[in-house]
Amino acid sequence: MQLLPFVAGFLMAFVASMPPIGPVAVILLQRGMSGRSREGVAIGLGAALAEAIYCALALAGLSALMERYPVIEMVSRVAGVALLLGLGVHFTRFVAKEPTEQAPPAASLHGPFLVGFGIAAANPVLILTWSAAAATFLAMAHIHLTWGEATLFVVGAFLGMFSWYRLFLWGLERHREKIALRAAQWAVRAGGVALIVMAVWGAYAVLRSGLHPEG
Repeated sequence: MQLLPFVAGFLMAFVASMPPIGPVAVILLQRGMSGRSREGVAIGLGAALAEAIYCALALAGLSALMERYPVIEMVSRVAGVALLLGLGVHFTRFVAKEPTEQAPPAASLHGPFLVGFGIAAANPVLILTWSAAAATFLAMAHIHLTWGEATLFVVGAFLGMFSWYRLFLWGLERHREKIALRAAQWAVRAGGVALIVMAVWGAYAVLRSGLHPEG
């Protein structure tokens, strides 16, 4: 069994997670600047797990099932729009605080973990994204994945995503005092506005697909 699928999955997920856009990046920035890195790690772990599950489903051919039964994608996308809108409104009201006092640790990390998992799980487009990514990798490598190699690809993708999230939080934790609070505050608020725009665009896409199912 070769390690190429693992390395490919890791690198693809690591690089794809780097752009500071999307709900996971914004919420990690907010947690990091608030001195709540442990919660951020739990959120990143949940998000990485959910997306790894989508990666596994993509390799199993669920994207074809979604194309055959559009209602599955429709319900998931409606839930995703609601989640994006709620997060966007929340982050537009974010206020960065002086890092003079240590933020109290969360009583339980189960909640943050479920938040991260839910954010990623509410985006069914990830199945199509990973289907395209896997197809590109297989075409370039000229290989057919066995069950074991597909597992390695999914594990690599999970570790790649979580590694970047953890590195991102580590950087915020290490350099938080050097980052202007006002700049961080407006970065999170701008991310919130971006999420609201994404929610509006997603709602438009859902309505359009519902009104014109053949388009």
